[in-house]
Amino acid sequence: MDMVFKIEYISTFHFDVLDVVSSLADYPQKAKRIFEKIDGKLLTLAENPEMYPIYEDFPVFRRIVVEDYLVFYTINERDGIIEIHRLVYGRMDIPKQLSDSGNH
Repeated sequence: MDMVFKIEYISTFHFDVLDVVSSLADYPQKAKRIFEKIDGKLLTLAENPEMYPIYEDFPVFRRIVVEDYLVFYTINERDGIIEIHRLVYGRMDIPKQLSDSGNH
């Protein structure tokens, strides 16, 4: 795959980021570390969007694991876009969180 994909962040992801920042407000070093890891993994997606596995419980998404958090994304091959949809705490009811994220 020679194409470099554009990364777009869906509004639900932005709200999730705010929730994580809020929940880690007392742990700024942890928050910084987690977001640096997320940024690093997302940067690698542009050249290799299929590097992370499909999430079997909700197969429209692929899943990236970053410590206790999961990033969910989709690949729009036709338009060359990777859509970053959700950032979810891994101990939550993940299928419920994903189904609550709106209709795609």
